[in-house]
Amino acid sequence: MSHIGGGHRGLARLAGLAGVALVLTACASGHPSAPTAAPPAVPGEAAGGPDLSGVQVPDIVMPAVQGRVSLPSSTLTPGAVTTTDANTVCNMPAHAQAPGMPPPVQTAVLTAYGYTTAAAQHKYVLDYLVPYDLGGATTQANIWPAAIRGTGFYQKTQTDYILRQLVCRRSISLVTAQKALATNWYVAWLRYVVAGGHA
Repeated sequence: MSHIGGGHRGLARLAGLAGVALVLTACASGHPSAPTAAPPAVPGEAAGGPDLSGVQVPDIVMPAVQGRVSLPSSTLTPGAVTTTDANTVCNMPAHAQAPGMPPPVQTAVLTAYGYTTAAAQHKYVLDYLVPYDLGGATTQANIWPAAIRGTGFYQKTQTDYILRQLVCRRSISLVTAQKALATNWYVAWLRYVVAGGHA
């Protein structure tokens, strides 16, 4: 009896060794693995990022940008300010509410940008390029439609908040903050929010 049991154990051991040898042979055969399929392209979605030619971007690890970057037209919205005095700005309450935008101004901005249908207008929020609590003027030259989806309104609002903190702590001048927003708010977001560790 013990001899037959031992024979079974020997056969099991041989079968196990043969299985290991088969696995090792398959692994060493050098067959290339199948290429990973690329994700399908999304119709209508921009493949490239914003045009940053001629712009000095801070030396940081670039964050993942969701969708398109919403930027105002420098011709339609160059930015405008009412003061460059940091004391005046910092004596205002944080998040001071700007006077309401008159409906004719809202319509003029949306029309200038070509967003004339209700469906198009629902994708944007009218925003001040230089915010009111950083001395921004409440004129058409300082108002633009910021996209709700992608990289736009929410990142811009975050940038406004951080820049006000930096100005009122006297880390940067008010003029520097205003110019950064009017020139390219997205680069200001990268420099002062992302590179500053506030993202």
